[in-house]
Amino acid sequence: MHGYTSKRLCLAGLMLLLMLSLDRRPGAEAFNILGICPSTSYSHQQPFQALMKALAQRGHKVTVISPIPLKKPMENYTDIDLSFTYQKEDCTKLRHMSAYEILRKSMKQSNKLCEKQLFSDPIAELIARNETFDAIVIEQLWFQCYYSLVQHYNYPVLIGFLSVGNLPYAMDSVGNPDDPFLNPDMAYAFAGRMDFKERVWNYLYTTYTRIYYNYFHLPEAQSIAARFSPEVSCFSIDRNFSLVILGNNHVFGYPKPLLPNVIEVHSLQITGNPGKLPKDIQEFLNNATDGAVYFSLGSNLQSRQLPPLALKALSDAFGSLKQRVLWKHDGHVSAQADNIKLVEWAPQQAILAHPNVKAYIMQGGLQSMQEAVHYGVPLLALPFFGDQNFNGRKIVDAEIGLTLHVDTMTSHSIKVAVEKLIYDPKYSRNIQKMGNILKDEIINPLHKAVWNIEHILKFSPSNHLRYHGHDISNIEYLATYCFIFSIILFGISLLVWILVYIFRSLLHIENDVIIKKKKHD
Repeated sequence: MHGYTSKRLCLAGLMLLLMLSLDRRPGAEAFNILGICPSTSYSHQQPFQALMKALAQRGHKVTVISPIPLKKPMENYTDIDLSFTYQKEDCTKLRHMSAYEILRKSMKQSNKLCEKQLFSDPIAELIARNETFDAIVIEQLWFQCYYSLVQHYNYPVLIGFLSVGNLPYAMDSVGNPDDPFLNPDMAYAFAGRMDFKERVWNYLYTTYTRIYYNYFHLPEAQSIAARFSPEVSCFSIDRNFSLVILGNNHVFGYPKPLLPNVIEVHSLQITGNPGKLPKDIQEFLNNATDGAVYFSLGSNLQSRQLPPLALKALSDAFGSLKQRVLWKHDGHVSAQADNIKLVEWAPQQAILAHPNVKAYIMQGGLQSMQEAVHYGVPLLALPFFGDQNFNGRKIVDAEIGLTLHVDTMTSHSIKVAVEKLIYDPKYSRNIQKMGNILKDEIINPLHKAVWNIEHILKFSPSNHLRYHGHDISNIEYLATYCFIFSIILFGISLLVWILVYIFRSLLHIENDVIIKKKKHD
């Protein structure tokens, strides 16, 4: 026991030294970094901003293109404010669309948004500064028209960042193997061990994703980017990322092989201090003697956008619970029970950190899932679109929560699900275990991301991390298989010819024997 304690103390000491080493030291090299996060989704901006702020705190000069600038300015951090492009839409309707339709819609809308931002005055003012950048960190979703800035700034180190799970074309940007028969795509509610039908569906969708991305989306992005920078090649830039940062962890999904220049860094938006609660919310939760339930659909969905029957089912279910319910809702409820409190804004992490919060009803978003796991609050997911169904499947598989469909749920099914989460200890036990697994890391995820970026910049070009298979063309790759197949086919043909020859020879000998025997008779 004493030896175990000593090891833990040594590890704690090493971690302290590592954390201290991440503070900016005088004389250490500072880099000029351009961050590009065009998405108008707050949940996408949060982890990206956390990374950019960490780089600025390290002493690097950071410039960030974003429609959601920082609320409080900070040293070494300059926002290129594109808030005029911020837009919200009713995303609840996406639940009726197929994954293929959502993919096409997302890529087309992203190209339009990218074009609007790229040809705006704030970007023109940035260009007029005649700055140089050592690296560009770009949100690696569907904003490839921004590759024109990569060409404009003379091809600095290019780093991709994804606030969701890995996407097929993001893996292709560094040549990371991504077998669709083994690795489920986040567009479907498939588990890590897919059955035959799921493997077929997964293969068809990921293949379609790659085809549509390369032959429809990228050409459109190229036409937009070429108007800004005529010499740009989006196709070439798209294959030359030095590092891909995934704002995720396999614990939230399923393990898969990753190259050394593809890293997982989860929960970047979670700080050590969840912050204070507003007085009214604090009192509401403090007085929840039977516990409390928190309900929020995140930043992209609003409760008021739900179908009337779903809203009534939720209201009736919440009113029948012994627990208090804190509901992030910007509308109104026709018959609000005494145990329900409506708030237009809620400090989510501070709420989840409150000891009286026993269950969290959410839309299945990754960042919300990460925060619930961090604070150990069981989940009831109501998935709508994107990766939410995938996350919902994981929530059920890991037994850290349950899922319901917004179009079929009833007040009874909601109440039963919530009470099951509260009174069955396995959900609380499992989500706390998952949280402990994620916290048991040798290096903080944010520090890991910063270290990898600095490592790439210090040793650029980072050929020591580049997978040689990434430089082999499809023709070369397939030619090898064709050659091997030809050899095998030739070998089989030769074997068949030999067997036929032997058979004919034996048959000929047998015929000679029969003829000689007849002559003898």
